[in-house]
Amino acid sequence: MVALQIISKVARSGCHFVLEMMGYVVQLALLGSHDHISPQIEKLLSDLPVDPETAAKQFQLDGKSTIYAACPNPNCHQTYKPTYHDGCPIAEYPRRCTHKRFANGPSCGTGLTRPRIIDDVEIHTPIKPFLSFDFKDWLAGLVSRPGYEDLMDSTWKKTNVDPANGISDITEADFLRNFVGPDGEKLFKDGGREGRYAFSLCVDFFNPLSNKQAGKKVSIGIISLACLNLPPDERYKPENMFLAGIIPGPKEPPLNLLNHYLTPIVDDLLELWSPGVRFSRTYNHPTGRILRCALIAVICDLPAARKLGGFASFSHQHFCSVCHCTRFKEGYGSTDYESWHRRTDSECRKFSEAFAQAPDTASQNAVFEASGI
Repeated sequence: MVALQIISKVARSGCHFVLEMMGYVVQLALLGSHDHISPQIEKLLSDLPVDPETAAKQFQLDGKSTIYAACPNPNCHQTYKPTYHDGCPIAEYPRRCTHKRFANGPSCGTGLTRPRIIDDVEIHTPIKPFLSFDFKDWLAGLVSRPGYEDLMDSTWKKTNVDPANGISDITEADFLRNFVGPDGEKLFKDGGREGRYAFSLCVDFFNPLSNKQAGKKVSIGIISLACLNLPPDERYKPENMFLAGIIPGPKEPPLNLLNHYLTPIVDDLLELWSPGVRFSRTYNHPTGRILRCALIAVICDLPAARKLGGFASFSHQHFCSVCHCTRFKEGYGSTDYESWHRRTDSECRKFSEAFAQAPDTASQNAVFEASGI
């Protein structure tokens, strides 16, 4: 039944029918010529799954995931990872948000959980759950598939790449082939015993209730990654992309509050950057292999890209994330792009730090209005 559901994409109703027939056949085989059901057979029959989800769950096909408690306060959005005590499988969360937007400011204090009764036991579940998936678990599955490591490693073995003659894929670009790793050396090259992989990140928001003019305006988001080492005809197939998390609605997090939902994937990427992660087994390396990864591109529509990068919206006075053209002065309306004053890495970091260290809302807004960061 699981093979029919996963491989042949049989509908749930068809899978349910197959399960019922299988259970009926097993019952007939066990009963034989007996007129009654023994306690052992009755126990065995009661343990048979009765719905497709229960059967599929036994094969552990779903990736590892964590349900965070996100703060319902629209001006906070802090996320909290669950804790487990004394081997108890029930997740525990803080009852109230302790996040401080400013170092010397008050704690948020918004309630994070609500009580629920399950099997006569009261547990506290998140009011606003944030589902995050384990990147290392997904990556382990990717490099365990036959042929995928060969596809991914072969990217850096191309010797006839000349960007001056045009490129056919992002992996042939100069900036990627000259990308420097944590050791100061080129990261994306044939690593031999190490796998060196590049990823792109996408964040997108949509209305799950459909975009009807008179309908409800609800917005939830997805965070996804694509492995750029895979060929273009493979990297964007659903089975080859990583769903990092689902950002809860009903509204998008404003300004830099998207950072709270990016924290889990950022933490994984930092570890995969340095020192790298050793996997105990891959398809081509049964004795184990170290993998190093880097996020080298953000691929979104303009509103999401600006929010993800920490830049102001395209409707802001500082509408450009590349240069200092504004709606009211320098460069606006001019097509002489060589005269435009470009932003620099150090400048962006300076404004970002000033925004993060601002003591109050007014100071933060002043930094944001002056820089668009």
